[in-house]
Amino acid sequence: MIRPYRMITVLFLGSDKMKKKIAYLGPKGTFSYEVCNKIYKEEIEKIPYNTIKNTITSLNKKLSDEAVVPIENSLQGCVTETLDTLIENENIYIKEEKILKIKHNLMTNKNNNIEDIKEIYSHPQALAQCREYIDSNFKNIEIIEVSSTAKAAEKIKGKENAACIGNIECQREYDLKILKKNIQDNDFNETKFWVLTNKPQDNKNAKLITIVFSTDHKPGALYHILGIFNHYNLNLSKIESRPTKTRLGKYYFWIDIEIKNKDYTKALEELKKSVSFYRVLGKY
Repeated sequence: MIRPYRMITVLFLGSDKMKKKIAYLGPKGTFSYEVCNKIYKEEIEKIPYNTIKNTITSLNKKLSDEAVVPIENSLQGCVTETLDTLIENENIYIKEEKILKIKHNLMTNKNNNIEDIKEIYSHPQALAQCREYIDSNFKNIEIIEVSSTAKAAEKIKGKENAACIGNIECQREYDLKILKKNIQDNDFNETKFWVLTNKPQDNKNAKLITIVFSTDHKPGALYHILGIFNHYNLNLSKIESRPTKTRLGKYYFWIDIEIKNKDYTKALEELKKSVSFYRVLGKY
């Protein structure tokens, strides 16, 4: 008896299943998006999120493998939402940092010229960083703040008499025309980004270690902590305070320690004995 032929269907998994998933503060065209393109040379899946908090917590939910978020700007200072979210989520770590030179451009649709512009859209920080240029070149202009420079590019696409301020990625992604390049008031404008992961890191060639701690609320507590680093001849390249949100006057302190000698481990051991809260955010 001849048995009927049984067809076997073989399913091939698409290459997308193997791509690393990278969360970033979206939409397409933001500076975070630009950093993704600079850092990741392999094929990845970039996943945009509408807030820094959602970008970071996607790691906890296993929706992404890594996340790219801004942490500090040379003109505007610390990005507090990034730091606060990291403090609240203890299983997320800094993998590396990337510093991006911030260059703002005035862009519009291809049929508009500079004399046609009556509205300018952008993120509040970008507008503040280009205020001198705007005031010097436009009269009676309407300034419209949006959630990101990329959102500004989205808003003006196809819109007459409107321009946006953003980076070169916005011009590429939304097919815009550049009216004027590099309109930032201060050329020393850089933003530090962190690449975050939900896997603990042990970088043998690390140059920095970032920690967060909280002291007892008593006279001289912070002075004593800083004395530990002085004793071991360690340089702190950053110190920032954030409220613990438990009571007025109670703070977390974020510090970056330059790793130039092995004594930093002794300093950290001594520090842990002297504080009420302690956590390593990353060694990178």
